[in-house]
Amino acid sequence: MLDLRKLRLLSELARRDTIAEVARTVGYSSSAVSQSLSQLEAEVGVQLLERDGRRVRLTPAARSLVGRVDRVLAELDAAEVELASEQQTVRGEVVIGSFPSAAAGLVVPALADLTHRHPDVACSVREHEPADGIALLRSGVLDVLVSESYRGLAPRSTGGLVSQLLLEEPLRLLLPAAHARPRRSVRLSDLREAAWISGLAATPFATAVERACRLAGFTPRIAHRADDAVLIHALVAAGAGVALLPALACREVDAVRIASVSPDPPRRRISALVRRGADRRPSVAATLGALERQAARLTGA
Repeated sequence: MLDLRKLRLLSELARRDTIAEVARTVGYSSSAVSQSLSQLEAEVGVQLLERDGRRVRLTPAARSLVGRVDRVLAELDAAEVELASEQQTVRGEVVIGSFPSAAAGLVVPALADLTHRHPDVACSVREHEPADGIALLRSGVLDVLVSESYRGLAPRSTGGLVSQLLLEEPLRLLLPAAHARPRRSVRLSDLREAAWISGLAATPFATAVERACRLAGFTPRIAHRADDAVLIHALVAAGAGVALLPALACREVDAVRIASVSPDPPRRRISALVRRGADRRPSVAATLGALERQAARLTGA
């Protein structure tokens, strides 16, 4: 009998370059991942990995095996749907991956609603950025992934996954309190000489910020780069620069003013991703419903 946990590690290795990267993604040690894959190789009696300098690569037999993993997971999801239909209550475990601002403002309140409506559903939240979370969702480590993209920017590949849009939100301008009191809407072009705080290079957030400035007719002078909203607020409060931040990540803090801007920057889209067929599991469907209700409350829909 093949061990599904080990198969998931093999599948993850097919998407990553190294065992160390797989270990970082799934939260195991490199030695534990390597040992599990060696055990899988012994169980199947076929060579699955071959050394390529410091790296390992999958053999043709391993790639054939990986090709079946997603289908196996889909069948397991279908089996859970059938079993759940025999129950009178919605129950089960759901693991949700989310990036921090959506976890705090969307996922956690949704879980309170879910627990009230379906006390037999046990949810666990894992902090994951979408780039890592998509692979974990495909491999079955996660059941739901709350992901982000930006209007007008190419989204990450989610082939084979079901995407459910939860909300769209604007980017807001963060200014140091010492800055002149902002009007209701600030022209981005008025900040062409300012020091800017943007996201980590090449991330969708950074691309959206820098595109917003280019649409306003200038290239921003990036003084600081950060993806953590708390750090960005702290930098703005210290007078180190100005920033654009999605509305859900904005917080009323001392020494920071929040304003809308023109022209409108790319809006952030927050979606829930699940494996195809998994959305029919009652526990997952109930979780998606709770996320939808919380998103509606946030947007006033």
